[in-house]
Amino acid sequence: MDNSIIIATARGKDENEESLFDDDNGSVALGSTASESTDGGENIKKQQDNIAQNESRAVSLVRFLVFFLLIAITAGVAVGVYFYVSNAETKSFEDEFRDSSDKAFDAIGSALDNSLGASDNLMGSAVSHQLFTNSSWPFVTVPNFAVKAQKILTLSRASVIGFYPKVTDADRTEWEEYALENQGWIDESLKVQKENKYFRGTNLDSYFDYPHIHTNQGPSATNPKYYPTWQTSPVVPTWGAWGWDLYAAFGTDLEEVENTRHVVMGQTDNLPVQANVDWIADRVGHDDVDPTEPFFATYYPIIGNATDAVDVTMLNPENHKVVGVIATTMFWRKLFENLLAPGSRGLVAVIGSDCNQTFTFQIDGPEVEFLGEGDLHGTKYDGFVRFSYMATLGERALHERLYSGFPLSTKYCPYWIRLFPSDTMKEQHESNDPIIFTIVTVSIFIFTTLFFLVYDCVSERRQKKVLQVAVQSTAVVSNLFPQVVRDRIFRSQEEKAIRKERVSTAKLRLQQFLRNDDRAHGMEMQAGNAHEGENVPIAELFSDTTVMFADIAGFTAWSSVREPAQVFTLLETLYGSFDRLAARRGVFKVETIGDSYVAVAGLPEPRADHAVVMAKFAREVREKTRENVETLGTTLGPDTADLEIRIGLNSGPVTAGVLRGERARFQLFGDTVNTAARMESTGLVSKIHISQSTADLLIKAGKSHWISKRDGEVEAKGKGKIQTYWAEPKTRGPSTSSGHENDDEIHVQAIDDKTRRLVEWNVEIMVKLLKQIVSRREAREALGRRATNKSALGAPKWESTTRNGTVLDEVKEVIMLPEFDPAVAKASRTAKQVALSPTVMAQLREYITLIATMYTDNPFHNFEHASHVTMSVVKLMSRIIAPSDQVIQEAGETKGAYESTLHDHTYGITSDPLTQFACVFSALIHDVDHPGVPNTQLVKEASPLVETYKGKSVAEQNSVDLSWRLLMEDQFEDLRMIICHNKAAMARFRQLVVNAVMATDIMDKDLKSLRNQRWDKAFAEGNRLGESLTVNTNRKATIVIEHLIQASDVAHTMQHWHIFRKWNERLFDELYAAYTQGRAEKNPAEFWYQGEMGFFDFYIIPLAKKLSDCGVFGVSSDEYLSYAMKNREEWENRGQEVVAAMISKYEVPKEVLSHRPLLANDKAQGAESDSSNHVADLNGEKQGTIVPVTDLLSV
Repeated sequence: MDNSIIIATARGKDENEESLFDDDNGSVALGSTASESTDGGENIKKQQDNIAQNESRAVSLVRFLVFFLLIAITAGVAVGVYFYVSNAETKSFEDEFRDSSDKAFDAIGSALDNSLGASDNLMGSAVSHQLFTNSSWPFVTVPNFAVKAQKILTLSRASVIGFYPKVTDADRTEWEEYALENQGWIDESLKVQKENKYFRGTNLDSYFDYPHIHTNQGPSATNPKYYPTWQTSPVVPTWGAWGWDLYAAFGTDLEEVENTRHVVMGQTDNLPVQANVDWIADRVGHDDVDPTEPFFATYYPIIGNATDAVDVTMLNPENHKVVGVIATTMFWRKLFENLLAPGSRGLVAVIGSDCNQTFTFQIDGPEVEFLGEGDLHGTKYDGFVRFSYMATLGERALHERLYSGFPLSTKYCPYWIRLFPSDTMKEQHESNDPIIFTIVTVSIFIFTTLFFLVYDCVSERRQKKVLQVAVQSTAVVSNLFPQVVRDRIFRSQEEKAIRKERVSTAKLRLQQFLRNDDRAHGMEMQAGNAHEGENVPIAELFSDTTVMFADIAGFTAWSSVREPAQVFTLLETLYGSFDRLAARRGVFKVETIGDSYVAVAGLPEPRADHAVVMAKFAREVREKTRENVETLGTTLGPDTADLEIRIGLNSGPVTAGVLRGERARFQLFGDTVNTAARMESTGLVSKIHISQSTADLLIKAGKSHWISKRDGEVEAKGKGKIQTYWAEPKTRGPSTSSGHENDDEIHVQAIDDKTRRLVEWNVEIMVKLLKQIVSRREAREALGRRATNKSALGAPKWESTTRNGTVLDEVKEVIMLPEFDPAVAKASRTAKQVALSPTVMAQLREYITLIATMYTDNPFHNFEHASHVTMSVVKLMSRIIAPSDQVIQEAGETKGAYESTLHDHTYGITSDPLTQFACVFSALIHDVDHPGVPNTQLVKEASPLVETYKGKSVAEQNSVDLSWRLLMEDQFEDLRMIICHNKAAMARFRQLVVNAVMATDIMDKDLKSLRNQRWDKAFAEGNRLGESLTVNTNRKATIVIEHLIQASDVAHTMQHWHIFRKWNERLFDELYAAYTQGRAEKNPAEFWYQGEMGFFDFYIIPLAKKLSDCGVFGVSSDEYLSYAMKNREEWENRGQEVVAAMISKYEVPKEVLSHRPLLANDKAQGAESDSSNHVADLNGEKQGTIVPVTDLLSV
């Protein structure tokens, strides 16, 4: 009811009342009304004032509360932001210290291992020489000691190394005479020192022969034993080059060595008295290190009968006597240099020993500063200390520890190291960010407060207008109605408002409830309507999965006597650790049912190695269970540690999806799931029980050594009797695959004499090319060419694998080679004039040796084959010359002009040594880790590599990744820098290797088609493409390099008949082995003769003609084509006889032998039929035909 209705009704009632009092008593009635009106006016005024005051008070209170709340929130958020950012900086500081200290510990441990390993090698050399010469101790002199010592000093970071034989008093006179007769090593060492440009110590032209074992005071007194100086490096014979008795000065240290046969770290010199400054300064100089800084010596025992396999223990000390020591002297500073990256600064290292020697260094990235004697770290960082004994640092290495010699002594004055942060490190993480973020936050809240004040002003103005209208309405009602009526009217309006609010609130709540209810039942409604085509269920079939059921054996009995909280503590701990393992392995957790844990590999993202991954996951689940129950045994009571896990695996298809309803969840269905459950229920505790399907997948993945057959068949519910297996995944294995799983490390095995010879040959070839690279680089730098400016191009950033995509994705149509520079060509030295450092030579030899061990022992695709391909590449590159008359006519006698003409004629290949090195390198690595079967077979077997490389050029990409990853190892850093010294060279080298190795996949139809198109572009359409001469030349160079590698890969078919026969038989043996192992569909004996005919006709001979057509290989192209034609003719005449001889080595099925005469009788028809099949397959026009030879070569 609005106000007009109220007022009208009031007026009608007043008129009626006046008519009732229209008599003598009317004066009384009117008087009463007048009096009431007077009182009403005062009351109206009071009501107006009360309404205004009440509303103003309420608004002011709300305004104050909001304003106060904004200020409080601003202050709270500002403080929170400040502390949050400050804590983030503190955490960053703590994280850097933790990471830097971990790296420092690892690096120091590795450095100590290198030093000890170097001493161990020298000991082995001394003992080997003694055994070889049949001499006796102490009458032993290590040959070439100076050269060996220099290498050892470089590897170990030591400054001085010495050989101190143990001489008894009975042998003293004889040994002194021996020393005088055999001191020729002194002149040899002095000569090596003078030739060493890095030696900064003192070189003497002459020296004094002191013929006795002596001390600093003169000849040694008679003692039971002596440890005289014999061979040292560097040698500074200011007072006799030999004979100084180490035992007289450090007898306690040497007694510890003899008693324990442990390596002893002697006390630190130059602390506190600098007594040996002159001695060490003569040997290191003053440029490289301050001779006043502290240094120490290690004493490595020499065991008289030590061999590579000796196990020196205290059980039989008489058979392992100490006959001398290797003493190395090292500055502490050298142990800490180059530990951290340049950005890591301010790590304080406090070194001390249990013999009360303490001193401090500060490590700033690769630089080290000696702070002084004593513990000088900031005491406020005491809580950050990281501590370790030196003797245990080698065990902290991130990778497998390689050192296997004598351990450091842990009892005799063991050294320890404490690491602390410093103010320098902390300042790197302190900034104005907390203040800046706080100011920004406060500014935002101030702006919000100002906006609120403006809004409040606008709202207040409107509120005043509303209040004024309300007061006026109240005044009108108050003037029209008596007090009692007014009160009833207002009360009625308030009750209506309350009822309306209640109704509205109830309705809203009901609507919300109904809506929530609808949502709660929505999944059921959707599921019910699924058949009508609406809201299709979320479900999918996954054909390749492995399901695991794991059950806690003994859990029911254990949980029956436990509190619910204890039961859940166990389950949460176990399942939580399983979940973390699953996340790391890429395994999908399905659910937990009581004490059973269900997981699956191969979904939701399919993966080919699901069986291998799940087996490893099962092993980790078992190990984590043992670890957790032992840990929980102290909190959950007896028998907890006795709990064990029982695991079952099965592989196959599953149906997976979301089962909708009141509580939707992900579910698996199918026979695979049921069988996995049976595997678990019929298994044994702490065993991984697997089905036949899972075992087959593991065998296919090369993990047959994991599997053992279970005795007897198992009775499985719903399955009957089935054969099952036990799986025991190994933590390491011999595989070098670069697929998803990389737990298996490279297995380096000993190489035989033949392989060693091949290694040395490859080393020699690559050394020549590396020298050419160095020569060309030096010439460019001497001429100031920007192309080799490191500051402009930056140091190369070598990466172990491609950052995005696969190796095949990196293949380029055109690789840009360097432009020819005649001045550089003229200034370049010959390879004979360039010398590579011993470090680079050693790294190159080690790299090629490791590559040799990474080749599989296949009959054909082995390291010998790779060397054969390398030989062909070298031969073809050596024949890349222009016709002689053209060169003489155009170049005359000028070297630069000759090379310029040759550069143009060979598309720039001959003028870039890095390109030639890349070709040889590609030949060396192109079949690394070859599996002995073609890529098509790997795809059929669903090898893990297939998914990694998307089913394309699987073996070739794997070879590139493995070889490149090996080259990226830290141990080959110097070799890498010799090959490529800047980013541009590194990128070009990588691109050349990728293109060359990928070109060896000749069976991929798409890749072959692309190569044919690129050949046509380069040599048939080159002048019509409208591209620049530079691009066209590099296009030709790229395709020529690829065909060079292709021809070399099958070079045996274009060489002498005997060479062809040798490798052809090996290839047959390899394919036959694959057939007998079930990894090939057909016996090669069935198609070998006709297959080779087709291979010659449709691949080898056309390839040889292309070599001739490109015009860069000189007479070699004609030679290759000639041999190919002769071998094809010889094979046509004698091939069946050769095949019969190869078949006779094996037991061949009768049907195959009976098939041989048919080949002879139907020679013409068979050749025509099989050859057509062969070429159709090569051209991609026919599917399913068998291409024996090229199918293997495609790997």
